[in-house]
Amino acid sequence: MAFSSYRIERIGFGLLLFIGLVAAFEPLVRIHDPNGTRVSDAFDLRSGISQLQTELRIVAPIKASVYSGPADSPATTTPATPGTLPVPFSIRTAAIVPWCVFAALVFSLLALLDILFVQKGVAVLSLTGGFLAATALLHVLVLDSDLQAWTDALMSINERSSPGDSALGAQILMANSFFIIPGIGLYVLTACLLLVPFLSVTRAVPRISGVLRAAARIRTSQPIQIRPINSQYPAETCTSLDISQSGLYLESPSSHYYVGMELYLDRNHREGSPANPEEHGYVVRVEKSGSAGCRFAIHIISNA
Repeated sequence: MAFSSYRIERIGFGLLLFIGLVAAFEPLVRIHDPNGTRVSDAFDLRSGISQLQTELRIVAPIKASVYSGPADSPATTTPATPGTLPVPFSIRTAAIVPWCVFAALVFSLLALLDILFVQKGVAVLSLTGGFLAATALLHVLVLDSDLQAWTDALMSINERSSPGDSALGAQILMANSFFIIPGIGLYVLTACLLLVPFLSVTRAVPRISGVLRAAARIRTSQPIQIRPINSQYPAETCTSLDISQSGLYLESPSSHYYVGMELYLDRNHREGSPANPEEHGYVVRVEKSGSAGCRFAIHIISNA
């Protein structure tokens, strides 16, 4: 996944990654327990998850008594040996959630630094962070589902085995008050990190920008003579791919063009024919084309 040199795309990627980092200060999960609802951001997520696991350990030792015998003959019903209702695997492994979130934030920061200084692996870094954030999000959703199913099972056990045990009933009611849901921050972090590689691969930003251009573009192949203002770069004749009133999109066998390069151009250039009035413009986008050459877009400023 090569990183684009399109400036608007770079700014958009940087903004998405910055929003993802800011999401660390928003609620990442909402946890409800017998003491009420509390929210956890990136700085107290680990302690919030640990507290939830500790509180659930109080409820876990409830014994499940399974009765045998016909349902229509309660006089002959005898309880089997009680056994501890197992805690779901997602609850026992809930500690991976804060670690996944922390790693996702690290990759988001690395991708943002890559945009500013390297511009080589932004999409890969962001995709890795997005995968980790999505793992945390899915784990929280599964954890909440398992927690609800587990507490429902405890309630069912109480009704079947010890309907008159007020202490057991209170303990199960306490267990039934637990739930955990993802916060807005976790959704935003996941979405921002996954959007960057998606937009990078699909080139959606340049495509949308092309659709929204004020001046209509016409696909045509014309010889365009390019003369960079910087004399260290030679003049050459390129081929247009499309043109508009305010710009051109060209293909060149050279690869020395860069965003911001100022140049003069002569449309419909023919060897031996009188020179046309030159136009002044600058490069706004460069796309590498294979192992050599490139395609680049020019915005016209004025006639020379």
